[in-house]
Amino acid sequence: MLAEGDKQLDASVVDLGPPADWVKIRVRETKDCFEVYALVPGLLREEVQVQSDPAGRVVITGQPEQLDNPWGITPFKKVVNLPARIDPLQTSAVVSLHGRLFVRVPFEQ
Repeated sequence: MLAEGDKQLDASVVDLGPPADWVKIRVRETKDCFEVYALVPGLLREEVQVQSDPAGRVVITGQPEQLDNPWGITPFKKVVNLPARIDPLQTSAVVSLHGRLFVRVPFEQ
């Protein structure tokens, strides 16, 4: 359920390299930031990297340590293009034990 004033965005998400359809990404806009939610099941915190730049791009990279796993977890790189400039120095990311990635991306001040 969205808080008052929050809205779901149809942000552009592009695969760099082979498609990783098993990674699901959603974006919400709040009054002061974008919130990126990604499902990266089977990956540990140290196997996921998040980078951002002022132009509004968030790059999510996954590199499983065990490449020959039976679950189909493959390396991936996804670029989320946000519709506004952001503050990459204030961007924060957390991966839960169950492969849920949350990225808070503040608007540029």
